[in-house]
Amino acid sequence: MSATGTVDVRTVIDRNPLGRFQLGALFACLLCIVVDGLEVTVAGFLATQLKADWGVTTAQLAPAVTSGLAGLGVGSFVAGPLGDRFGRRTVIAWSIAVFAAATLLTALTTGVLTFSLLRLVTGLGLGASMPNVAALVTETVPTRSRRITVAIIWAGFPAGAAIGALAIPFVVAGAGWRTAIVLCGLVGVAILLVVLVRLPESPRFLANSGRHHDRLLRFCNHVEPGSAGPGTVFAREAAARIRTYPIALLLKRPMRTGTLTLWLGYMAVMFTVYLTNTWLPYLFTAAGFGTGEISLLTTLLQVGGVIGCAVIGLLQERVGPHRTLVLTSVLGAGMALLIAVSPRSTLLLATLIFVLGMCTNSISTGYTVISATFYPTDIRSTGTSWTAGMSRAGAVAGGGVGTALASIGLGFQQVFLLLLVPITIGALCMVVKGRAYRDRLPVPASAAPLTTTKEG
Repeated sequence: MSATGTVDVRTVIDRNPLGRFQLGALFACLLCIVVDGLEVTVAGFLATQLKADWGVTTAQLAPAVTSGLAGLGVGSFVAGPLGDRFGRRTVIAWSIAVFAAATLLTALTTGVLTFSLLRLVTGLGLGASMPNVAALVTETVPTRSRRITVAIIWAGFPAGAAIGALAIPFVVAGAGWRTAIVLCGLVGVAILLVVLVRLPESPRFLANSGRHHDRLLRFCNHVEPGSAGPGTVFAREAAARIRTYPIALLLKRPMRTGTLTLWLGYMAVMFTVYLTNTWLPYLFTAAGFGTGEISLLTTLLQVGGVIGCAVIGLLQERVGPHRTLVLTSVLGAGMALLIAVSPRSTLLLATLIFVLGMCTNSISTGYTVISATFYPTDIRSTGTSWTAGMSRAGAVAGGGVGTALASIGLGFQQVFLLLLVPITIGALCMVVKGRAYRDRLPVPASAAPLTTTKEG
């Protein structure tokens, strides 16, 4: 290939298979999602010991559980515009650093207030990383494999939660909750090192920014040796010349319907995911299940999620992104109903919870896949971050409602029955969006033909 002339980095990526350089970047992205899943399970397994150590009630402990979720939401809202302006990798690295530092400091707390404040900061870090990971993955892999790749990366969330469900109960029982927190913080430090060493900046962002010509050269030549040289001019989108991206653009035609259905549907889905991930260990404890049974049930919820997330992208490619989520929601609602009415049997519950986790976690991943491919490059981080932020509002609501339900002594069967409401809302949103777009991407008003500029 000629190393001179005009080069479109997207064309270079699309005409080549995934190489070792891109796989290294995807591995770093996967770790960022794994630690998010790990973090989600922590609060649920710490709740019982925190109540005993600090002498507080379930209601008084609520801020310790929900503050981290609130931080996730705020971080998601803020991080998208920052990622569109300063770069995806930059925001991801700072986000993981904040998470690791705040988590380690949390182990030193002695009360609900300081614990909750640091959990808020921890959530800010993780919330800021996820939408930028989604944008970077989408912009690093070939167009033909975007959905499948994002889905596989997002399988890291239930994988991390499964690791937490397996390890945290026994760490807490044997060494105390502070040790469990420290281990999570050290995991964050290790992932930060991987991000700094292995994660490149988004090539699409580099091309659109008009800066860092040498970094873009290295990326292109890693993907396809000899595809670019010092005299290469990189094509960039004309819309990328705009340096500010009003949030209102997400709500203008033709993206309005898609944005609103993504927001509402993802809120409903994450309400379900975070209520089950955060409060199921406590509810199972209250129901008299042993530590081994609780670890088994919560682990199977996440293992099912790993499998579901791994295949949801392929199903979306073959069946259609919206139709897949609707059908998966119907199956998930059926599992929740069966759990609510079934007799108490660990084997039966394990089977039903495994399938439920496969559905709920894969639906969440499916929403991420649709969001990451719905918005154009110049507002992709903003669009995905606001979708993620709205979903975190559902997560906060799920954690808060879980607190209320646990406080009034509602059993886990009744909680699963209530899950039918958010699961149905999520499915209806995908019906509306699917009919509005018929699996096509919108063409935003800001879109324009590609222009070429000399980077440098």
